[in-house]
Amino acid sequence: MHIFDSRYPYAPGAQPIPPALPGQYRAVQKRLGTARTVVIAPSSYGLDNRCTLQGLADLGPHSRAIVCLAPTVRDEELAELHAMGVRGVRLNLARGNSTPIEDLDPIARRIAPLGWHIQVMLTPAQLAAYADKLNALQVRLVIDHLARIPQDGGISSPAYPLLRKLLDGGNTWVKLSLASSARLIGTPQEDVLHAMGRALVAAAPTRLVWGSDWPHVLSTLDGTPQPGDEHMLAILLDWASSDRQRRGILCETPAMLYDFPAI
Repeated sequence: MHIFDSRYPYAPGAQPIPPALPGQYRAVQKRLGTARTVVIAPSSYGLDNRCTLQGLADLGPHSRAIVCLAPTVRDEELAELHAMGVRGVRLNLARGNSTPIEDLDPIARRIAPLGWHIQVMLTPAQLAAYADKLNALQVRLVIDHLARIPQDGGISSPAYPLLRKLLDGGNTWVKLSLASSARLIGTPQEDVLHAMGRALVAAAPTRLVWGSDWPHVLSTLDGTPQPGDEHMLAILLDWASSDRQRRGILCETPAMLYDFPAI
């Protein structure tokens, strides 16, 4: 999920997002029955992580954060961020350019001693272009939002085998958050989304995590209706039908990736 707070200035050219604050998300968690939170730095703030870090502090010890950083970040700052609960760096290649693909390897080298991972948001075309570079990455990799492959045909997309190769390589995880894929709900392409989600759960249940994607930034930017938070969770519970799959995706794998205490 993301935090947006009008006290912090947006990056030049970023479209303002209505406030989405920790107290509001706690209400969402109460409805969903979730207890832990990973605050993801949105591209709206560029490399300014103050809003994300304040949200992390406000949400308390059951929270972690993924931030946006330049490769020139000081070791002292990395240590401070780790102590706050940061466990990874995000590269949003699909929207925004605060962390370009050229920063991937330099950032990976900087964060490797901390055990952090890199989270990448990209398109199917970018996945194809950077597949070799991603396969060779020396830190854990999390692919955001299903790599937008449901919009590209799902398991029939040329990018799907590339995603499976990354998963099968043992160093990659996929986030089952919908973001722009939510646009497929209620359309003839919705079955494509569900087929891909179920295929991933069947093939690699221990290499998946879930995200609410609250407050659904792409819907706000596009001016489309907000997807229901309960509906987003219900989709996951449909894809992962067994208690074992659900516990892995919602509890055990996140505990490992984000360094949460075991539940």
